Amino acid sequence: MVAISIPFLLTHDAAADPVKGNVLDGISLTPIRGATVTAPDGTAVKTDKIGAFTLDVAPGAAELVATAPGYDPTVEDLVIVDGGLTDYVLLLYKPGAAFETIEVEDQAPIPPAPGRQDMSREVITRIPGTRGDALSAVRSLPGVASTFGPSSGPGLVVIRGAAPEDSKITIDGVEVPVLYHFFGLQSVLPSEFIDNIEFLPGGFGAEEGRATGGVINVVTRAEAAPETAGFAEVSFINVAGFVQVPLTKRKNLTLTAAARRSLIDFILPAVVPDTVNFTTAPQYYDGQLRLDWRPRESDKLSLLAFTSFDLLSLVNENVNPNEPDFTGRFDNETTFSRVIAQWSRARGPWTQRLVASAGTAGFRFEVGNDRFIRANQRTLEVRDDVGWQAHARVKLRAGAEGRWNPRDVSLKFPAQPQEGQPPPSNFSSAPLVEYEARHHNDVAGAYVAADLKASTSTTVTVGGRLDYYDHVGETTLTPRLQITQRAGDDLTLRAAVGRYSRGFEYGESVPTNITPELATQYVGGAEVRLTDAITATGSVFYTDRHDLLVQDRLLAAVSPLEAYVNRGSGRSFGAEYLIRAKTDRFFGWLSYTFSRSDRVDGPMESRRLFDFDQTHNLIAVGSWRLGKWELGGRWQYATGQPITPVVGSIYLTDLNAFVPLYGTVNSERIEDAHALDLRIDRKWKFRAWELSAYLDVTNVYAHARVLGYTYNYDFTERQAFEELPFVPALGLRGSF
Repeated sequence: MVAISIPFLLTHDAAADPVKGNVLDGISLTPIRGATVTAPDGTAVKTDKIGAFTLDVAPGAAELVATAPGYDPTVEDLVIVDGGLTDYVLLLYKPGAAFETIEVEDQAPIPPAPGRQDMSREVITRIPGTRGDALSAVRSLPGVASTFGPSSGPGLVVIRGAAPEDSKITIDGVEVPVLYHFFGLQSVLPSEFIDNIEFLPGGFGAEEGRATGGVINVVTRAEAAPETAGFAEVSFINVAGFVQVPLTKRKNLTLTAAARRSLIDFILPAVVPDTVNFTTAPQYYDGQLRLDWRPRESDKLSLLAFTSFDLLSLVNENVNPNEPDFTGRFDNETTFSRVIAQWSRARGPWTQRLVASAGTAGFRFEVGNDRFIRANQRTLEVRDDVGWQAHARVKLRAGAEGRWNPRDVSLKFPAQPQEGQPPPSNFSSAPLVEYEARHHNDVAGAYVAADLKASTSTTVTVGGRLDYYDHVGETTLTPRLQITQRAGDDLTLRAAVGRYSRGFEYGESVPTNITPELATQYVGGAEVRLTDAITATGSVFYTDRHDLLVQDRLLAAVSPLEAYVNRGSGRSFGAEYLIRAKTDRFFGWLSYTFSRSDRVDGPMESRRLFDFDQTHNLIAVGSWRLGKWELGGRWQYATGQPITPVVGSIYLTDLNAFVPLYGTVNSERIEDAHALDLRIDRKWKFRAWELSAYLDVTNVYAHARVLGYTYNYDFTERQAFEELPFVPALGLRGSF
């Protein structure tokens, strides 16, 4: 693949101009006296008693470093315009300021969670094998299972052994259905539109609800652009564009826009086997439009609109005598759109963030002429979060939210097996479930929390949350507790326990006689600073899941959509380790996750592996700068996903077809996966512009990942089907 990217960045040659601002505590927003702010040329100044500083910096792209005793350092990437900047705020956070979050970000959110891992956008877009996609970096973090098989669906994420629907994906705090386009080729947002990524694998506070797994929140860029900047890109994957324009510098009014359209649908038909006849090869597009306005330093307003579309259509002309209904047209379409308005204020001891959103989403899956699943939904939601620094040692937080969510569902399709069950023995002869109705999945929630500084080394966060699920008329109360203990300058200990609840998706949204699924999470961890350049973190976790939805077999035979009952239970447990290193010439990390996730489908059922269980996941990432060159590599090893084996077949004379016989549920695994990705970058600097080139190669030694198995007509032989074994991407980027 060849990717050519030509962005533009307008700057001017000039002498150094003053940058004026303040350094504040990220939790209390109080000034930090004696903090050090360092410019790119090494010039450093100290802040005064109100945290103010003035530093001369040359116009153009610059990196400011802020440090202070007792705080983690922070690095800010910004653009200095002619005349300098005023009223710029740098936030510093004490180690372990909140709990169990890995943040892929430029700037920590408020309040931050303890145990965070900070990686700038510049770093995560250079991870080999991601083709510059920042959200793909999430798959390189501890606790995220490497699930790319067909059962993982399009763009689903498995966190600490939780089902994909157990976790929540949000953009600026508003829930969205998927994070990635088909097959995980690209995320639904371009990297240049992302400010930071907040990854909470578990143990999170009361401010987050309706998730028993983890939370991924993507925060879009909300910055006042001093100059016009943008890029254009074309590759075998997609064509894309991005632009950011200051509409007025006086009021800090900025317009940001981006759009992408896939090109792989023009290329893929030429490289896949002739047996696959695409009507529309995997096709996607997405677009984003954002308006930011900062009328004063304490207030921020923004309006964001974005959309995402995926479509796959093909025709199967090969008649399978066992499955005649698998002949003909196949369509799979996923769409969603959102409009999000935000207002935030930080003034004195008070902070507030108000969000309102509206959107639509659609899903369509059709096989042949008379089998289909169609679903459409609309959403209107509002959320308000307020914080009050009541005392130097006490911060109080509270919030409330509500979502109106009508859904239209129409289907004529065989009943789909629940997690842990093998696929239907014969799709063509399976009874059809016919259903058409509108129902509501409205929800509301509220929380209160207190951050208590018990001593100079101990922080306790206690909170509680109420969630109301209107569809079933149920309310859940979920208390949360996090404790952070600093044991010296280089060691921080953490612990968290909390109760969590989850609502309903897909077919679960139909019955009304069920209750929300529940989970109790226990997390413990530590972070140690080994040297100035190396840190290590570790966590152990145990999740007790109960009231899980399973299908009653007798009810399923009569009314499949009404067959769900709260009889299941499960557990996930394991350990995660992450060692990170960063110097002037190197960044990298070594991540390892051991995990076990299993389920019990009823009181008399035996314990079995969860469909997405993954015992071992090891990832090593490293990138070195050698003069004008940068060399990087990423290697991953992951245990294969469990599968239920086919142990034989039966010939049914009335159907004139063979149907498979299955063995013990999830008693075998797909082959383990491992792959090496490499990336090489080279930069050339000229008087007025810069040129960079890169080669990003996925799966260098061509060890294709097994995605699953296909069988011959009588199920006596099977053949593995695999992902593309070797994917090179070559890119050029020019900036001025």
